[in-house]
Amino acid sequence: MMARRLVIAGICLAVLIAAVALVLDQMASKPGPATAQSSASPSPGGDPSNGNSSGNASAPPSGSPTSGSSASSPTGGAGDGSGNGSGDGGTAAKPLEVLPPVTATPTGLPVPSAPAPLITGPLPKPGTAKGSVVEGWPSSVVTMPAGTTVGSTSISTSGNVLQLTADGIVGTSQEDVLGAFRQSLVGQGFWSEDAPAPDGAVAARFVRGTDTVTVSVSVTGTGVSRFQLLGTLHTTAD
Repeated sequence: MMARRLVIAGICLAVLIAAVALVLDQMASKPGPATAQSSASPSPGGDPSNGNSSGNASAPPSGSPTSGSSASSPTGGAGDGSGNGSGDGGTAAKPLEVLPPVTATPTGLPVPSAPAPLITGPLPKPGTAKGSVVEGWPSSVVTMPAGTTVGSTSISTSGNVLQLTADGIVGTSQEDVLGAFRQSLVGQGFWSEDAPAPDGAVAARFVRGTDTVTVSVSVTGTGVSRFQLLGTLHTTAD
């Protein structure tokens, strides 16, 4: 009985080995994947030695341009059949835009002409006076406020320039003293602006072209206003 079983087991084992060999033989004889065959096969019109198109294949029929040709790339250069244009693929530099030269001369507001001088003729001789107005003082241009007690006045000359200094006392407020000078000078074409002044004083600067008059007003110990004046007038327009 034992010998019979061994014979049957040997026969079964031989059948199994034969079946496995048959399956392996069939698997080895099957063709490879389609992708392997397609990658190995040369494209139509190409060189079978390297499997790639050489780029010199015959032109496609009219009306059916292939990809890579000049007809399918509006921005590239002329194609050579290999799929690459002779241009730079749409990255060609645009011509520089040059602005035309400016021919018209810019125009603006005209430069205002210098005002006519307020004093004419020969300049007076330099001089100084105490308690009065010095001889040659341009009273038609610089007028002292009403009720002024003159402390001193002086004039000096340099070329076409007349320099003035004066000080006096007026029994009115500081603003009234500046207002009197402002009324006299602005009426002759001067414009005024605030000027620096020491503590407790007020000052104004009057300008007309190159002519200037600066007045500073302080308060004395007795409560009256004391002014100091410095002016520069020109006999000709600069």
